[in-house]
Amino acid sequence: MPLKYTEEQKQEQNGDVEGEATSSFTVEEAIEKIGFGWLQLRIYLVCKLIVATDAMEVMLLSLIGPVLQCYWSLHESQVAFMSTAVFFGMTVASPLAGLLADRYGRRTLLLISTVWTAFFGLLTTFSPFYVWLLILRGLVGVGMGGIPQGYAMVAEYVPSKFRAKMIVFSEVLWGCGSLFEILLAALVTPTLGWRWLFAISSIPVFIACVGLFFLPESARFLVAAGRSEEALKILQRTAEINRESLPPGTIVKSKEMSLGSLRDLFSREYRLTTILLWPIWFGASFGYYGIVLASPLLLSQQKANSTNGSGGECNVLDREDYVSLATSTVGEFAGLLVSFLLIDRIGRRWTGVLLLLGAAIFLFLLQLRVDHVLLTLFIFGARGTTLTVFNLFFIYTVEVYPTTMRALSVGMAVAWARLASMITPFFAQVLMVYSVPITVTIYGVVCLLCALFTFLLPIETMGRPMMQSVSYEPAKEPEETTKIISGNT
Repeated sequence: MPLKYTEEQKQEQNGDVEGEATSSFTVEEAIEKIGFGWLQLRIYLVCKLIVATDAMEVMLLSLIGPVLQCYWSLHESQVAFMSTAVFFGMTVASPLAGLLADRYGRRTLLLISTVWTAFFGLLTTFSPFYVWLLILRGLVGVGMGGIPQGYAMVAEYVPSKFRAKMIVFSEVLWGCGSLFEILLAALVTPTLGWRWLFAISSIPVFIACVGLFFLPESARFLVAAGRSEEALKILQRTAEINRESLPPGTIVKSKEMSLGSLRDLFSREYRLTTILLWPIWFGASFGYYGIVLASPLLLSQQKANSTNGSGGECNVLDREDYVSLATSTVGEFAGLLVSFLLIDRIGRRWTGVLLLLGAAIFLFLLQLRVDHVLLTLFIFGARGTTLTVFNLFFIYTVEVYPTTMRALSVGMAVAWARLASMITPFFAQVLMVYSVPITVTIYGVVCLLCALFTFLLPIETMGRPMMQSVSYEPAKEPEETTKIISGNT
């Protein structure tokens, strides 16, 4: 159902203290009234193509490691640094990307990020030696730091009753990106070599760049930035495309507000949420990227062909390994079903707790000596649960914070995730060589801690409206509301 506000709440929520008493509507009400149609589908597909390219880049890190270890006679720590270089770039860029997206727009930031990623991704093809590859992959990571803003873009255009499930469905396209990269590696690497794999992997990013030119800017961002007339034109066009009409009246205009304030993340209402969310993002990233990077090594060790840590060993993936990687990647689709069944029934918090407990169990099981089929099944479960947790907290983060700091909140959370991603290669690709039980126990304990932090989150966002700049709590007098956060503080 469309969310209802009093006229005073409409004016306050959008930052207009001196609003007119005439009939008006908020962006939230407009989005709810317009519904889900062709424009939202176009925004969704383009943004999720970008997400799929992100998945391809991540999977590429695990697939290219064994190849380059042989090609340049690298030690395990050098292989790990290739992954760390990408995640270092993401860590540095993510907060800046969030700040820029809150100041200049989601679409603008996404366009810059995808062009940057595609350009330096293609340049990686021509890396003459190891150090150059590290530098270029680090620059690719800088571009990838802005890609998660696609989640905010989608969330700000999709009605509340579709929002969670549509973002969860992104997991399908993420999984498709991973599967496509595995297929590319299986076909291209043995025949054309690793340089062609980098080149072909950059093509979908260029396609996504073109798609962004056909998308509008976020109407929520435009209103929060005081550009209400532009927002109204976009909403009118969206309504026409969807064969719907806007609510009666005029859109609530916003006075100029401060956008992307780091201080607001630690304001009274959001302080505990922020303090708990950041380690959850850290742990989810540590677990997911760890299992992705460790999968080839776990499979090769199971066949008793693992390295002994002396460096220079060659363990190139064979056909059976590629099939097992593809099978375990399907686990990411299985996590989608769990989210669809639970997220709008028991809420975001309890879904997260259950998924993190499941992830811990599958990770602990990886230390058992089992056959190839069971090992693939355990990896299947670990990847499915950890990715679904990652996806779930994208939903939670874009829902819990208001528009004025939504992109910044995502950027800061992703920065913590990327920090974990910088560290996890040294566990998944180095420590794993020496002790699988110790490594997977560390991953399992991290998931258990994240489950505890998720349980302690103070806000459940299921059924909660996405705020523009403020939220309200009942005052002592029945008809009054108390302003908690101001968009221009």
